[in-house]
Amino acid sequence: MPMRMQWLALLTVCLPSAAALGLSTDSDQPIQIEADRAEANDAQQVSVYRGDVVIVQGTLRISGDVVTIHYDDDRQLSKMVAVGQPARFRQLPDGDTEYQQARARRMEYYADDDLIILLGDAESWQGGDRIKAQRIVYDTRDGRVNADSELPASMQAETDEGVGPQKSRVRVTIVPRDCPDDEKDASGRCP
Repeated sequence: MPMRMQWLALLTVCLPSAAALGLSTDSDQPIQIEADRAEANDAQQVSVYRGDVVIVQGTLRISGDVVTIHYDDDRQLSKMVAVGQPARFRQLPDGDTEYQQARARRMEYYADDDLIILLGDAESWQGGDRIKAQRIVYDTRDGRVNADSELPASMQAETDEGVGPQKSRVRVTIVPRDCPDDEKDASGRCP
């Protein structure tokens, strides 16, 4: 396959499953990737983008210092890792007017498992609702979120620099919802 076709094939598989989180029309949009450098290794089924990386597809935007994309034999995305100070994610979910946003030192996306893992000073928010932890795991298939106050041991070794384990409390903020008067119950509360 000519090199130009290999690059085009790589770009078309970068983020097909990410639309599960956002607008259903995002997956129909072209993927645009900007970086200072890009390299692809067809034999290892990986492409690496370095230097102020920005990936945009519809309302989806991912940015980081380095983004590594792994793909399978069918050239479908299998794993994506974004690393930054911090790496950032933003996408507008269907039916919402506010973006779902996240940032962490490392973001991992596993397409086959529909998992998004935020590691290191992780934070995710939409409107006033917010969760902060050292590790946040989103299971987008089952709609579950797990948060942990401690980084995995493998990442602590990379970040400690002699200052001890990166540990803090999980912090969650949930803003009360307002609803029209005709939807409130007898006590005046939203369901």
